[in-house]
Amino acid sequence: MLTGRETLGTIEQSLADLRREEAELTKRIERSTRALADLQERQSEGYRDLARFRLDSDAAGALNTRLDSAAREARRLLDKRTSDYKVLSEQLRQCESERSQLQKKRGELDSARDAAENQMDELMEAVDGRLEKDSAYQDQLKTAEAARATAEAASTKAETSSQDRDQKGKAYDDDPLFVYLWQRGFGTPDYHHRGIVRSLDAWVAGLIRYHDARANYAMLTGIPERMARHAERCKEIALQEQEKLAEFSRNAMTDAAGTDLVGTIEQMSEEIDGIDSKLDDLDRKIETLSSALVEFSSGEDSDFKKAEDHLSVSLQSDDLSELWREAMATPSPEDEKIVQRIEDLKDRIEQVARESRQDRELQRDIGRRRSELADVINRFRSNGYGSWESTFSDDKLTTVLLGELVKGAITGAEYWSRAERAHKRRKPRGRQVAFPQGTGLPKSMGGFGGYGGSSGGFAGGSSRNRGNDSFGGGGFSKGGSFGGGGFKTGDRF
Repeated sequence: MLTGRETLGTIEQSLADLRREEAELTKRIERSTRALADLQERQSEGYRDLARFRLDSDAAGALNTRLDSAAREARRLLDKRTSDYKVLSEQLRQCESERSQLQKKRGELDSARDAAENQMDELMEAVDGRLEKDSAYQDQLKTAEAARATAEAASTKAETSSQDRDQKGKAYDDDPLFVYLWQRGFGTPDYHHRGIVRSLDAWVAGLIRYHDARANYAMLTGIPERMARHAERCKEIALQEQEKLAEFSRNAMTDAAGTDLVGTIEQMSEEIDGIDSKLDDLDRKIETLSSALVEFSSGEDSDFKKAEDHLSVSLQSDDLSELWREAMATPSPEDEKIVQRIEDLKDRIEQVARESRQDRELQRDIGRRRSELADVINRFRSNGYGSWESTFSDDKLTTVLLGELVKGAITGAEYWSRAERAHKRRKPRGRQVAFPQGTGLPKSMGGFGGYGGSSGGFAGGSSRNRGNDSFGGGGFSKGGSFGGGGFKTGDRF
């Protein structure tokens, strides 16, 4: 059985290893890219040497000037590019150093929190036994449960009245004459029209029996609002009673442990959440910098492309082609040596370019696998799978399956699907007397921030309250009449 934190930690370590592999590959590709530029420069020098040997002084001078100009501009761009690359590399190094320090601090906090959570778990039975005999706690438990039941019933009633309003109010809302008078405030102090307009409105009101309908509609729309306010107030009261109950539980745990374990766990959890937020920001920054360095290492940045253009254009002129053919046609050993040097450089350029292409393909593959791993980690965190209560029944999640994910044999979605099926939530020890339904527990151990917790709060009420529509002396029956009579609209009046 794996704990959630063990599983998440192993995945995070695999991601860190893959990032290091990607960073090393990026450096290697950058060295290859620089090597290609250097080889092209040396090839240009070979052509200059060949020009001086084969051409007369004027022609050689003109060719050398053109080649020198291209080489100087290419070198200037490459030097600028090297400087920019160093700046990006330093920024990335600083971000990774900061991330490493934060990750170390997070690991220390995680270990300390684990110890506190395990200590709390071991004390659950003792705290349960104590509170079972505490009459004040038992009285508060009954008060909290009664407040919860009342709040759930009020929530159910509010929902029912809202549905009643939607259902029975449709006839009013669909009648354009009624809506017209209602929006003008006819029959209320807000109506200020006079003269013929007032007379015409009164005629329309009489035509559709507006005054009776308005009273019914006002009641129909007013009750859900009052019920919603009442339900919210009941919820607030239930929350207050639940907090009082949680205080009993926490105090009993503090007495048993000799320290405020719940507060300690929650404080460390807040610190860890803060570190995770900083890590997320750093990861986005690292991703941006890494992408920029990948672009540099592959020679996709604008400065390298310009430098490459300068060198390639200068080496593709007709003069050089003719010079090459003439050199190959002569028996002179001097120009043959130069030609051989140029040939060797050409072969070396092709070899380095081929290796670089292979590395870039591997780089893209590693980037895809890294993205899959990062997505799995984000899902773990967003679903709370790294908490104390999370466990996994499938040991392969940190061995075979993780290895396949790292190698790219399976996708992040496939890994996550297996993790979801293997995921379980363990409950703290004891009989849940001290912390009923997680009340007062740290969130990492299955507790919740507000009243209602995993039972869904007050939305719709609990099963024991459903079907009981009475509240305040009466309820609403769906369908039928409202306010003592039905309401018919439109031209049937």
